[in-house]
Amino acid sequence: MLNLLILFASIILLIASTTGLHAKMEKHVNTCLIITRCFFFILLTCQIIQLFLTWKTRLLTNLIWLIFSIMLFAFTANAFREKIVTFGNPRHLRLVFGGMIINLCLSLITLLF
Repeated sequence: MLNLLILFASIILLIASTTGLHAKMEKHVNTCLIITRCFFFILLTCQIIQLFLTWKTRLLTNLIWLIFSIMLFAFTANAFREKIVTFGNPRHLRLVFGGMIINLCLSLITLLF
């Protein structure tokens, strides 16, 4: 159940961040920013719980994934800040989108193995 919640949060994060970073109106950007932050909180909470549950078997992989997700949260917050203040940086948009794809792949790997 925890793995499915992580997968669901990763998919919603991918959709919300992509929609928000490509939105033209500031209202839509702010709405997607709120959704992204809420689902990042859910994702990080589930990853910490999973880290404690699989402490002896998969400590290193879950720890690397947690650190990657925290860095992705910082990159996403920076990209949304640039989108709100200026018109955004395409390089950061691609970086966040690539990071979200990697995060989704990691959640699929965790779900399947």
